[in-house]
Amino acid sequence: MVDQQEVKRRVKKAIVDALGLQIDPHAIPDDEVIFGGGMGADSTAALEVVFEIEEAFGIEVDDEELRVDLFDSVSSLTNYVQRRLDVDDRNVPNVNAPKPR
Repeated sequence: MVDQQEVKRRVKKAIVDALGLQIDPHAIPDDEVIFGGGMGADSTAALEVVFEIEEAFGIEVDDEELRVDLFDSVSSLTNYVQRRLDVDDRNVPNVNAPKPR
């Protein structure tokens, strides 16, 4: 399981990179509205954020998961990424586990 604070830090960095913002990612409040808020992001920028998130975390955001509420805030996007990482971790076989006899 990936630490929630680390996920949040990387999500903020992905947002800054995707939107080309000239700010420190740590300066973004957790409840900052990504679209229609202070960041000035639009629907085209949403795709850039998704690409950055996919690359940063090695996950794939399915088309049916692309909903407005996913981008409500930094926290909502962080929670989504955390859930995806947790699910992916559970689906990866443990190569160090003893083999059944």
